[in-house]
Amino acid sequence: MHLAFIPNRLIRFALLVLTGTAFPVAAQATGVQYSLTVLGLVQHNYPNSFFNPEAINDNDVIAGNAIVRVPHNTEQSERGVLWQPTTHYQVLGTISESGGNDSNATWINKLGIAVGYSMEHLSGYSFALRPVMFTTNGIVNLGVKNAEIGVANSINDSSQVVGWVYFGTPVQATEAFIYQNGAMTLLGYPVPTIGYSAAYAINNNGLIVGTAQFAAGAEIHPASYSNGTWTDLGVLGSGNDQTYASSVNDSGVIVGSWGNSLVFGAFIYQNGQIADLKAPAASSVLDVPIINNAGQIVYSKYIYQNGLWQDINTLIQPGSAWQLTGATAINNNGAIVGFIYNPTQRIYRAGLLTPVSSN
Repeated sequence: MHLAFIPNRLIRFALLVLTGTAFPVAAQATGVQYSLTVLGLVQHNYPNSFFNPEAINDNDVIAGNAIVRVPHNTEQSERGVLWQPTTHYQVLGTISESGGNDSNATWINKLGIAVGYSMEHLSGYSFALRPVMFTTNGIVNLGVKNAEIGVANSINDSSQVVGWVYFGTPVQATEAFIYQNGAMTLLGYPVPTIGYSAAYAINNNGLIVGTAQFAAGAEIHPASYSNGTWTDLGVLGSGNDQTYASSVNDSGVIVGSWGNSLVFGAFIYQNGQIADLKAPAASSVLDVPIINNAGQIVYSKYIYQNGLWQDINTLIQPGSAWQLTGATAINNNGAIVGFIYNPTQRIYRAGLLTPVSSN
């Protein structure tokens, strides 16, 4: 059973790559610098309500999740959360507000519509994980009733939503979907008899990227979907069974992660070719490269811009007591969101890095 990646999520980029080209790391800070805003606890009176940021839109509204306390539930719950500069935190709901039900916001578009997943209470101790959309009118269940699990991973500015659903019967299968105009459409598989595809991102032109299996018994490959057809993006060497496309910009440039349990890294796909981004070492196999329309890529605590990889910590304005440990998203204005650490206080928080100057 392939359960698709539930992200610390994503964005876009455009750069010239030749297979085997090294991407150097800058020795010192150059170009844009950032001011850092520390995003505190979601509920100030509840120390476990640490905000986990997943995505940021072009208005600096951040989607993610946190462990919170809600009035109708005496137990702690994981809930989707939005942060915005003016009103700060908004805790999102779930499909059914019974004990133990959780939700998460994985992506947000320019209109402020977020998507993700929510637990739905079926009966007794039985629950199902459903793909959802968080709107001003409440939470919308996008799920297919006979699917056991579903996650919405991305939404574009036309409110097209993509993700995946898992079916346990009559045979085990994971299938990508698109939700648009009030209806879900399953996107099928490259090989109908295999039954594996998953969608992780969609750009504003409707290009979908993710992962799929293209031959029986083969490793899953990063993939794109357009006009009813799955395209195999290829892999970097054999044995990389954790390879998927995580982000695509509006120019159609795709980035993603490659690796296995021992080694991992980031790739870029453009002009019909896949290439290793030669990124500095990530801290975890869960680090995900994200690309924006300006051609910037964030990966772990690094950013690729102007032909160089740079440690983002060297670009933060002096005087901050915090260090970025991992970027989770970048928007089209260059604002970055991620996890930060204060070594003096020994605490982690979410942080927003805003571009403030350019050399």
